[in-house]
Amino acid sequence: MKIFYTASLRGVKSYRESLQNIYNLIDKLGHKNLDNVLFNIEDRKEFYSGDHDAQIVHFNRIIKSIKDSDIVILEVSTHSLSMGFILHKALEMNKPVIALYQPGNPPFFAQGIENEKLQVIEYSDADVEGTLKDAIDYAQGKADVRFNFFISPSIGTYLDWISKVKKIPRSVYLRGLIEKDQSSNDEYNS
Repeated sequence: MKIFYTASLRGVKSYRESLQNIYNLIDKLGHKNLDNVLFNIEDRKEFYSGDHDAQIVHFNRIIKSIKDSDIVILEVSTHSLSMGFILHKALEMNKPVIALYQPGNPPFFAQGIENEKLQVIEYSDADVEGTLKDAIDYAQGKADVRFNFFISPSIGTYLDWISKVKKIPRSVYLRGLIEKDQSSNDEYNS
């Protein structure tokens, strides 16, 4: 799964080891991290004092990461409007969201959101791997949406032929066509 994982930059100083551990566990569990900018920002003050063009680039990178992801994971132990915005935007895009927090730092507002695609989960450094694995497994079940539609007999015959020749399910072939069109659609990607 493609996972967009991030946290508030303000929390990196206090929770750096935990945040980095979650990032590494995503890879260890066989998933792909879409962004690592959080750990490459050397100077927080410099980052926040960037000009408007830098802010636009950062915003667009975040939105693209959400769009490209299968699951969004946020570490929300540090209260942040940015994390709230990203959480809301991901749910708006119908993405499963895992909001992790350390004991004593619950995200009060996020806990009030009733959405089956949102998991707000307390974790500790001792149990984070199992907690993360279970949360991702649950989110995977919420990631795909079943879509049925009618096709003509000739399209059905063609899909059967593709399935036999390419040795892939018809749905995988159709999904590939849609993903290819989606990635090349400039209007959608803007």
